[in-house]
Amino acid sequence: MRLLDLLTGSKSTAPATGRTPRVRGGREREIRKIDADTSRWLRGGGLAPKRGRR
Repeated sequence: MRLLDLLTGSKSTAPATGRTPRVRGGREREIRKIDADTSRWLRGGGLAPKRGRR
């Protein structure tokens, strides 16, 4: 039904299902950690040592 609402431009009468503040906070922390890990990885050169390759 959501797709039909988007295509026709009408508003849905069903309430939007969203994340609770607790879930949003947890996801935000998870994303920040991933971003920090990615930044650290890029600062270190961006490539992990190749292990087990001949």
